[in-house]
Amino acid sequence: MNFSKLERLLIYRNILKDDIFSKVLSLILSLNRYINHEHSNTYYQLCHELLTIAEEEGFQGDLLQCYILKLIATDENPFSLACEKYGFNVNPGLFQAAIHDLTILKEIIQFTLADIGIIIGVGELSFISHYSATSKKSNSPLDNYYRELKQTFFKEKPEQIVEMLADFYFVAGSGLLCQYSSFRLDDNLELVGVTSPNTIKFDDIIGYEDQKKRLIENTETFLRGRKANNVLLYGDSGTGKSSSIKALINKFYDKGLRLIEIKKEEIKYIPYLLERLNKRGLYFILYMDDLSFEDFETEYKYLKAVMEGGVEEKPDNVLFYATSNRKHIVKEKWQDRNEVTEIHQADGLEEKLSLSERFGITITFLSPDQKEYLEIVKRLAVKNKLYMPEEELVDMALKWEKWHHGRSGRTARQFINYLLGKNVS
Repeated sequence: MNFSKLERLLIYRNILKDDIFSKVLSLILSLNRYINHEHSNTYYQLCHELLTIAEEEGFQGDLLQCYILKLIATDENPFSLACEKYGFNVNPGLFQAAIHDLTILKEIIQFTLADIGIIIGVGELSFISHYSATSKKSNSPLDNYYRELKQTFFKEKPEQIVEMLADFYFVAGSGLLCQYSSFRLDDNLELVGVTSPNTIKFDDIIGYEDQKKRLIENTETFLRGRKANNVLLYGDSGTGKSSSIKALINKFYDKGLRLIEIKKEEIKYIPYLLERLNKRGLYFILYMDDLSFEDFETEYKYLKAVMEGGVEEKPDNVLFYATSNRKHIVKEKWQDRNEVTEIHQADGLEEKLSLSERFGITITFLSPDQKEYLEIVKRLAVKNKLYMPEEELVDMALKWEKWHHGRSGRTARQFINYLLGKNVS
């Protein structure tokens, strides 16, 4: 096996910088010169690292092959980025460069950890070649694509592998985007994937059918590439505003939708983020939870400017979704409402109220009345296989909402969790 061919990679050169792959390559190349005890120690250390990753990623099969396939599938390079945005409509030269690289990688990937073990003399660890992780990774986009890619890689020619990869990148994205559904920003304003995102679905949110329908319809329009509106979800605490947005990601995850949570102090950096997202091929919701500003805070001006499209227009693949307990996001003072005579004072009040207007759709989530609250409790009880006399359930639910935070979907869920914890059934 001629591993020096890896030096000829054109597109997938990031793989050579990967820590584990570099260790594997160094170990293999050193075997051509001599074999000693240090080689076996390095080999077992590599096995340890790959076993750890296998459990995190849900690998099935040869550990080294699975790892290299993951590097290929998640690599962010000129080819994967172009395919993410344009599908098969990319420069033919990029396709040829990718075929060139996959020809090399297809040959290299035939060499397994078991082969290395035999050369070193530690014997074949059969479970490393036929590994099955304890549990599958549940938050990786499009697992079916990854399994199909794995089969294609060993059965088909490089040309077919590249076509499969192009389709994968177009649907799932490249780099971090094909590994996570939700993101936040780190201190360097880089995207960081959320490793354990909320798995809530719309069926888990009892009631609010009209609100959920409007939110889903606007998002579907967005994902079809049509003009859609920014959305403000306004209303009482615990009514399902934030949960509805998170449910969107779980519903449209495989349609190319990704969520980026933006904190209030990060709002001023949104233009920088938009510039980067404009180059990507997926769809993004910039999500601001519990959005509100005191009258002395000025961050709302940054948000207002970017939403109304200042010097640089908002990309078509980005929408703003926010939740707030205030219909008018910027707090008003009573003196703002007093009769004013100076033009600039009136303008100041109008500016504070105008941020909400930048959201084309406002969806209201009000606290349920008693009948609606009890209906939520009953349906949650059935959903959680919690069986008890209805009269007793109702009586306890009414007492619970009085003792706690009032009527809301959250209060109902907390009540059911309490009963489940008490093993009431």
